[in-house]
Amino acid sequence: MTDKKFGTIILAAGFSSRMGNFKPLLPLGDKSVIERVLEVSKAVGIEEIRVVTGYNRQALAPIIDRAGARETFNPDFEKGMFTSIQAGAAALLSDLDGFFIMPVDCPLVTGEVLTRLMEQFEADKFTVPCYRGKKGHPLLVPALYRKAIIEHDGKNGLKAITDRDPEKMKRIEVDYEGVVMDMDTPEAYGEIKEYLANGCQSENLQRLASGRRFFLIRHGQIRQHQEKIFLGQTDVPLSAEGQKQALDAGRKLANYQLQTDRLYTSDLLRASQTADTVKEQTGLMRLCLEPGLREMNLGPWDGKFISQIKREFPEEYEKRGRNIMTYKMGHGSENFFDLQYRVFRTLVKLLKADDNRDIIIVAHSGVLRAISNNLKGKDISADWKKLANGEMEIVEL
Repeated sequence: MTDKKFGTIILAAGFSSRMGNFKPLLPLGDKSVIERVLEVSKAVGIEEIRVVTGYNRQALAPIIDRAGARETFNPDFEKGMFTSIQAGAAALLSDLDGFFIMPVDCPLVTGEVLTRLMEQFEADKFTVPCYRGKKGHPLLVPALYRKAIIEHDGKNGLKAITDRDPEKMKRIEVDYEGVVMDMDTPEAYGEIKEYLANGCQSENLQRLASGRRFFLIRHGQIRQHQEKIFLGQTDVPLSAEGQKQALDAGRKLANYQLQTDRLYTSDLLRASQTADTVKEQTGLMRLCLEPGLREMNLGPWDGKFISQIKREFPEEYEKRGRNIMTYKMGHGSENFFDLQYRVFRTLVKLLKADDNRDIIIVAHSGVLRAISNNLKGKDISADWKKLANGEMEIVEL
């Protein structure tokens, strides 16, 4: 066990508007969510625990007292989560080496995860757990950054501090999906309850894919812009050439004795148009639109000219080049590992619901890279032979 001294900030101030119920008091197993989050810090010997409250604070007070933690009320909680982080950081004892930032809506974090992060702690680096490359919770913050958090003007939130130097973010891979599961919505809450009921065991993709044959088809060429753009989830249709490529892909697929009645596709236009043409050529009966198969969300850069991005954001563009797998363009955007996790969850869902031998997927380059590599026991960062527009890869397990 480390000889460092750590604290925990538990963020429990929000309205829970997307959930429709007050998240901290929702039941999870034999405890409430807030009780679970409190217990995990106490279980690893953390004594300095601050629960930042706002909305409905009176309902949390007795639970916080029973746990031996302390409440920090954030009068500015309506202004967003970062104000709660600031309130918690300001309230912590000054003799800590570092502190965890623990959102109450991430209730599956375990003592083992906290211990792993504390053991890997470095005094000048943020430390975060990852599952399949995707960053999760909690974030372990060195005391070095406490003053910067408290004094920050709030623009771009905590990311404005953590993203200043990508080399200062230490990513710890853990074989535990709970670190990336949150409960912002009733659907996500249901998934967390199911995961807990199953003993916190993630679905095994190779087991679900065993004996199957996967036809992975990249969408046809899009209508061209006057110059190259960052193309993620910006919705653009196929060009005339793209329509021909879709037709060719459908004819090639029709040569196989397909053992399925359906075709899965991203719901973005360039993919769904391709899939519709493939469906006509093969005689498949069902076209299944899957938003989880969309290309990467590139945030505020999505759909903009690359030349414009280079001109207006030269430093950020350079950072992206140095950290292509992990870089994010801003709030709401994804990196390659976020994309991989989204696609992984989507693929698991459809394999559990579909018992046909053949799985046909029309999607985007990044999505197909994630599927192909993960089916082969690798991840999205491994080498992959990029498919041309309208090209097909067959993966048989």
